[in-house]
Amino acid sequence: MKFQFFRFYALIVLAAALLVWSFNQIYHAVQEPEKNYQVDIDFFFQGYNATNSDSSTSPDLPLFHTIDVNALALPEDVQAMLDEGQVIAITNDIGDTYYYKRNPDSNALTQFGPFKNITEESNIAPYIIPLFYSSLACLLLLLMRPIFRDLQRLQQDAAEFGRKPQPMKRSIKESSNIYPLANSFYGMSNKILNFIQMNKDLSRTISHEIRTPLARMKFMLEIISANIKSSQKQRMQNDIAEIESLVNDYLSFAKVENETDNIHRALYSMKDFLQDIHEKFSIYEQNITIHCHSDDVKVYFDKQSLSIAIQNLLTNALRFSKEAISLEFKLHDNVCVLSVEDDGPGVGDKGEALMQPFSRENIKEQNHKGFGLGLYIVRKVAIWHEGEFIISQSNQLRGAKMQLRWPNQP
Repeated sequence: MKFQFFRFYALIVLAAALLVWSFNQIYHAVQEPEKNYQVDIDFFFQGYNATNSDSSTSPDLPLFHTIDVNALALPEDVQAMLDEGQVIAITNDIGDTYYYKRNPDSNALTQFGPFKNITEESNIAPYIIPLFYSSLACLLLLLMRPIFRDLQRLQQDAAEFGRKPQPMKRSIKESSNIYPLANSFYGMSNKILNFIQMNKDLSRTISHEIRTPLARMKFMLEIISANIKSSQKQRMQNDIAEIESLVNDYLSFAKVENETDNIHRALYSMKDFLQDIHEKFSIYEQNITIHCHSDDVKVYFDKQSLSIAIQNLLTNALRFSKEAISLEFKLHDNVCVLSVEDDGPGVGDKGEALMQPFSRENIKEQNHKGFGLGLYIVRKVAIWHEGEFIISQSNQLRGAKMQLRWPNQP
């Protein structure tokens, strides 16, 4: 990356130096026109007419005079020009110009003058400086544009990879100043794809290689159940159920991490949707009451992923609640707000920690099994819906309050 920086820096310096030199030449050409010996003939006619008139303000005509050759102190190169018979022009301190030529037959000089030095301002001189800075700005724009163009392409590649991880086409050329950055990004994306594939392979392995022995264990347990104590049978059944729960949690976690492409938001009736979920959990209402309330509106959400999220929230609430659970949905300012509250011990200041994968806060104390992935999955579902997942204390039931918020948009 250092090489690209110094190359770009040198290019800017050279281009700016060339631009400054070019405008310097233009400025001097405009401000210092070449000297010539052409005299406007109207000047003589005006002077002659004024001399013959009665005007007291008539200008003096330039006259010819003969002076000694030693009357002028000239530099050697100018004196050489004069000795060769050339005409030279000398301007005094007040701006009057005299022309001199040496007489070939004597050591005398013929002086012709004075001529008033009239300098005409250039029409483009006032525009030189604005034009210079405008050109400098255009130069910098031309030099910077390829960099920002490549950065925009890299940003688009990164956004596309974030939406759908897949092998990327290298849109940044090796000659680009940001190629080292782009090359690092492309290498990182390939590593991420390898990790995703490894995770998928591991999920398939767990699904087939662990569930099959569990099924055999269940079958053998039923065969020998008549020959073992009921307490031993119950313990083995609990152990098998715990392993199955761990496998299911991990597979759900892998699915959440790898199958984001299947998220499709559509318009559904939230009241009917929550009612269906509430009916599934009605079997738990022998000891705990689940209150379900929803605004009768249609909103945008992904049915499959949001169903998993709500079931995880209700399952978590059932673990810790004592008597009541509240499931509620409201649409406020076109923002969907879904809340699950319980009357359990609450979460205190551990809300952020509970949303991390494999977090098992309060699980050991409550003697619950699992990887601690349920709330992490809920958080991922909120992110898929471009929303947020908030854990706080319930003011209504005094327990935990889990809240999903997302914009009501396709």
